[in-house]
Amino acid sequence: MQAKAALLHIIHQMNDLLDQLEPHEYRRPLQEYDGSTLGQHFRHILEFFICLERGLKKDIVDYASRERNLLYEDSPGIAKAALEAFAESLEKLESEQNLVFLAEFGHQERPAYPSTLGRELTFVYDHALHHLAIIKIGLRCQFPHIHTDRHLGVSPSTIKAKR
Repeated sequence: MQAKAALLHIIHQMNDLLDQLEPHEYRRPLQEYDGSTLGQHFRHILEFFICLERGLKKDIVDYASRERNLLYEDSPGIAKAALEAFAESLEKLESEQNLVFLAEFGHQERPAYPSTLGRELTFVYDHALHHLAIIKIGLRCQFPHIHTDRHLGVSPSTIKAKR
């Protein structure tokens, strides 16, 4: 499976969850997250996708420049629409495109590293997978009525190793 197809699968999983969540569940602060919400995790994943897409126009990807749009963490419907828009744009992307990744280590100087769109697609996939594992914990603890794919948030290498 290529990075674009893997991301589309993750977006499908996220949209399936968003369809099941009531807005009050999506916004509820969870003890397991130290008061953060499911919506904040969805927003975080989504904004990495948006940063990548925005960076393609300048060939510079900067995940630290996220907008932190509160609408994405407040409304599952708005988050779903943004995910669907990103999924549509994925189809047109060329994985070989050269990019520069602007790193953030908490210092004034921000080093730049050469990358490719394929590498960055892989990064946002892995990042989303990690946050989906966290989302699954919150869902299982607080919202057991929400159906989750058993492989939600599980790395393909872990799935293969368990077989």
